[in-house]
Amino acid sequence: MALQDIDTIIVVIMENRSFDHVLGYLSLPGEAQMPVDGLRSDPAWLDAHANLHNSQIYRSTRLDPDVQAIVDPPHNWDTIATQIATPAWGGGPMGGFVDTYADQTKPAATNLSLVMGYYDVAAVPTYDFFARNFLVCDHWFAALPAGTQPNRLMAMAGYSSIFANGGTRVPHEYLAYDWLDDHHIDWCAYAWGNFPFFCLDWDRLPSILDSMTLAPGSGRFRRYSHFAASWMSNDSMPSVIFIEPEYTEALPTDPNDDHPNTGIAKGQAFLAKVYSDVIANPARWAKTMMVITYDEHGGFFDHVPPLPIPTTAGTHPFETSGLRVPAFVISPQVTPERVFNRNLDHTSILQLLADKFTPGHGYSVPVNSRQGFLDRLTNTLNPIGPAPRTPLIPGDVLAAIATAAQAAPIPEPQGDSPDDPANARAFHQTLLKVQRDRGNVLAPSELSGDPG
Repeated sequence: MALQDIDTIIVVIMENRSFDHVLGYLSLPGEAQMPVDGLRSDPAWLDAHANLHNSQIYRSTRLDPDVQAIVDPPHNWDTIATQIATPAWGGGPMGGFVDTYADQTKPAATNLSLVMGYYDVAAVPTYDFFARNFLVCDHWFAALPAGTQPNRLMAMAGYSSIFANGGTRVPHEYLAYDWLDDHHIDWCAYAWGNFPFFCLDWDRLPSILDSMTLAPGSGRFRRYSHFAASWMSNDSMPSVIFIEPEYTEALPTDPNDDHPNTGIAKGQAFLAKVYSDVIANPARWAKTMMVITYDEHGGFFDHVPPLPIPTTAGTHPFETSGLRVPAFVISPQVTPERVFNRNLDHTSILQLLADKFTPGHGYSVPVNSRQGFLDRLTNTLNPIGPAPRTPLIPGDVLAAIATAAQAAPIPEPQGDSPDDPANARAFHQTLLKVQRDRGNVLAPSELSGDPG
């Protein structure tokens, strides 16, 4: 199947987990072992990648699925530099995760081993289903060794004028939204919560709010509660659809973005719901390509060093990409249990849009300049695919996903989180602005709380 046969590209970007933390278990011995560049169980490998802190050795260890509310590890540009450059116990890089977690004081980490921990199928059943039935990208890297705002700008603009989360607003950049508009390509963004991420760009805020109050299915920005009805209707759907979770830092009612201290169970339920909704229309599903990834690694251990891609974000030069993050391509025309082990990063999403809609012309100068280091998402599709497949998540698995999500606690505000107080404050200031300007847009429960 060629990219020109895809009618709909769906993009979902979750929050703050590393590849080894979420998908590294796929390479561990057992009947279900997959050839991903993940974790290993032999003592020599574990020692080589162990972190040393205060003379104590911290190896990669399995997390119980009940471990949900993890204190948010540090993941700003300076702490990431420490995580990457500090030698592991075995002498290689990637040895500073426990050091930075231990140095954190707001809030303090109560269990340093959690930052080295990984989940398995018991905690991530949706991802296990995706891995067995679709395609895993095991060398997808965050674009920058930095936090949420710079990496989401890289994913949606291909460049970032900031290198750290900052201020009360996200700077106004030329996003994929604008590129699609300029190329006359229909798109929309669905938000599970009240806001998509780029409400933090106050230049976009009025149009976002106006859009979300229009009739279901008629605006650029929509509530996810209306997605299934539109998808199942005979109405045309946009060629590019962005689907966003409910963000932990947006003072939410029940976040599901995976950003600690939100547990991972709610994100599994969110993505199972999105997948089930998408496959419910066989005709649309047959020509759909859904890309799922994470904005950055969130301070969790990963054993693979970043890519040597030099980038200047704002005034700060970076010598490498960010760390590996989980990523899938979900489509009826990818090979089941395939592992795509070529290098990708967040700008690969933008390159995919260019390959689809402006083939041969590239996306932009910043995105084009990175392509010598990266492969293309186009190459994840089968050149000549079989009849479309529609695997169903088994009923007992869906029931377990729902039970785990319901049991997972709604996180308590962490106050001044170690790296994202600016991001939390940006959401808070945006919510206050909306309350002042458009108080009727939000439910009262969304207007309480203070990030500190």
